[in-house]
Amino acid sequence: MTERGEPTPPRPDPNGTGPTGWGDVSPGGYGTTPGQPGEYDQGQPGGYPQGQPGGYPQGQQQPPHQPGQYGTPPPGPAGPPPSGSYGQYGPVDPSANMTPLGPAPQPGIIPLRPLTLGEIYDGAFRSIRANPTVMFVLAAIVVAVLGVIQAIATWGTFEQLNETLRNFDPMVSDSEALDNITATLQSQLLATGVSGLLSFVVSTILTGVLIHSVSQSVIGRKMSLADVWQAVKPQIGRLLLLTLVILLLVALVTFVFVGIIVLAAASGSLSVIAIAGILGVLGLLAALAFVITVTVLATPVLVLERSGVLAALKRSWKLTLPTFWRVFGIYLLTTILIGILAQVITYPLQLIGQAIGGFGTLTTILTLAGGVIASALTTPFLAAVVALLYIDIRIRTEALDVDLAAAAEAP
Repeated sequence: MTERGEPTPPRPDPNGTGPTGWGDVSPGGYGTTPGQPGEYDQGQPGGYPQGQPGGYPQGQQQPPHQPGQYGTPPPGPAGPPPSGSYGQYGPVDPSANMTPLGPAPQPGIIPLRPLTLGEIYDGAFRSIRANPTVMFVLAAIVVAVLGVIQAIATWGTFEQLNETLRNFDPMVSDSEALDNITATLQSQLLATGVSGLLSFVVSTILTGVLIHSVSQSVIGRKMSLADVWQAVKPQIGRLLLLTLVILLLVALVTFVFVGIIVLAAASGSLSVIAIAGILGVLGLLAALAFVITVTVLATPVLVLERSGVLAALKRSWKLTLPTFWRVFGIYLLTTILIGILAQVITYPLQLIGQAIGGFGTLTTILTLAGGVIASALTTPFLAAVVALLYIDIRIRTEALDVDLAAAAEAP
């Protein structure tokens, strides 16, 4: 990290695609192809035109810093500040003879400096208000369509299963009725699997679109849905593959620990089974928490840095591991809050349906409607939190705020 106010040397790009690590900047990125208004020349350090460091015309000297500029100490008395005073990022060491800097610039939804938890959450809400068409309307439409498809795919088999169970008498041996129940359950599982796969694909694409929209709101840009789609479209295949790889990792970890518990249970000793079961469950939870945490930033890396699947996973590991507990805590807290909000929305609707029509059709419809409303609200928020967490970590470790401030000042 360089001192604020000093030139920032070009940083190595972990993916080899650009000096800032944002990849091949395309329309809608923090720097873009030449010739487009308000965009940077492609591939130049810091997004400046080739051969013109600092963005000033060739041969012209950079004007002197003005008082109050970001990175420039404001005028004040010479000498060290008094003991206990605060600079921009914390206490000032009087022996360092440093002057406190002014406030960080905020061209968009967050100040361009390391963020607190409250600022991350506030920025997530601001990102929805900054571009409601993409962040909320699009999410609501997509989630609603998925909810209708899932309801249609599972409704018939669900009603058929209820009818079969109502007519089934466990006191009478009826092989035909058991066969009907088995066939209905198989149809239910198949319909649920197909609709779940469709939901997985569409939700993955939606998350990538939302993350890109948040990244633009950080620098004060509002992109249309068409522009966001054009920016994310080249990465859709990789985005789906990345999500599938993460799901396979989670499944593999689960399989390993469940296998250990099953092998321990085969020993026949109750004490061994109890100990292995407790340790196995705790180990499974710890392993799942670790895998999810170290891969949580892979999606914004892939979308915003235009990286490949393996490169995104490695990059997420590198960014997350030094601040593992902070990332884990923020993501866990966000997930808990989202779960509580979903229950607050769906549970009253479910109770209303049960009070009016028991456990019939009305209750199912109201429960599905509550799930759609909850997902429409929570999906954009979670995507925004992940995107801002990624940006916050890069500001802390790679001085990304310098590049963001330069991108925000582009005409």
